[in-house]
Amino acid sequence: MTVVLGASDTGKTSLVTRLAGELARQGFRVGVVDADLGQSEIGPPTTIGLGRVDGPLPRLAAAHLEALYFVGATSAAYELRATALGAGAMVARARAAGLDRVLVDTSGLIASGLGRALKDAKIRAIDPDLLICLQRATECEHILARYADAARPGIFRLPALAPGRRRSAEERRRHRHVALAAYFAGARRVEIDLARVAARRDATRPLDGTLVGLLDGTGETLGIGRIAGVDGPRRRLTVETPVAAGAIARVIVGRETYSG
Repeated sequence: MTVVLGASDTGKTSLVTRLAGELARQGFRVGVVDADLGQSEIGPPTTIGLGRVDGPLPRLAAAHLEALYFVGATSAAYELRATALGAGAMVARARAAGLDRVLVDTSGLIASGLGRALKDAKIRAIDPDLLICLQRATECEHILARYADAARPGIFRLPALAPGRRRSAEERRRHRHVALAAYFAGARRVEIDLARVAARRDATRPLDGTLVGLLDGTGETLGIGRIAGVDGPRRRLTVETPVAAGAIARVIVGRETYSG
């Protein structure tokens, strides 16, 4: 079990993609957990995705989607506990599936006490054998210091693979928009009983456009949807989603909105 850490634009996803492809080429059964909520490659933004890798990858998004966990935010800063729980749940799914090697790609939130708290929570939930840290200087050392004298996980430091230009906040927002547009292409409107809806945000804010997680009867995330309307008298919620209506047993309301 390997977790890859580093600030934004240090090459974490590129490294995970290369490692996963090479391990698969060598005959290992490989899984990748994409825990970067805002810049997702496996699964849509607001989710943590588990992908299976069967050979060399042109990009991480080419991994076969095995499972999702809906967090409901595009930044772990707003859902630290849920992000750690989701990462742990997807790693557990990978282990249960008998995958030989599992790589976890993380977000670039590493600065200050919040970054340390997030990474510590993920590491506790995942219990990795190895941390690979990509750094431009020493920006991850406040996270790694906790594990310096521990028997596990081992620590392997690398210089950033992409030390040049960093993407702007607008570029990252655009990436999320494009990813969500692709996900909702061909979505249909379905009606859901409000008794199935659980909130994970301020219910006094307008709901239209809010992203929701759609779960089956066992609590597994089937996908996401976008609220298109609420009919209070009929106690019905209208959601746009590519998920089949008959499979939806529960809805979790997230923090993010998407206007299309």
